[in-house]
Amino acid sequence: MKRLVLIPVLLVVTAVWSNGQSAAADEERAIRQTLATFYEGWNTHDADMMVSAYAEDIDHIDVFGEWQMGKARMRDELATIHKGPLRNSAKRHVVEKIRWLTAEIAVVQVSSVDPKDAGAGLHPTSDERLRVITRGNLGTYVMQKQNGRWVAVSFTNVAPHPKPWK
Repeated sequence: MKRLVLIPVLLVVTAVWSNGQSAAADEERAIRQTLATFYEGWNTHDADMMVSAYAEDIDHIDVFGEWQMGKARMRDELATIHKGPLRNSAKRHVVEKIRWLTAEIAVVQVSSVDPKDAGAGLHPTSDERLRVITRGNLGTYVMQKQNGRWVAVSFTNVAPHPKPWK
């Protein structure tokens, strides 16, 4: 008799667990697609496509220590630099890690490199808790689900440079 009761319970638990896993995988795919859209915009120098990945009140701290606030400001900045110094820029990105804070907020680590620079990117070290980017960028995105879609609400970008004490 106990086995007869246990079987339906296990079936329900399995169904609920697999549905939760499927939903999480769908959310992760949606985040990855949002970021892929940003980088596609970067590679085609389309500022509107890039900022489609951003919330209206995006905060962006760039590699120069500039804190840009708001989607309109970011659109203008991206359009300007992609017509000038970054007009030939291209990036290949890798979503390195997604850390879920809630079901609707995630922190995402993304490395990006020039696709022509074979030695660039994030590399493991002898310390299993340390990765080092040689050339390229390492970005931290805070992503939030707003109105049914994932957008970046904050983005900080760093580029490698030698440690001053070495």
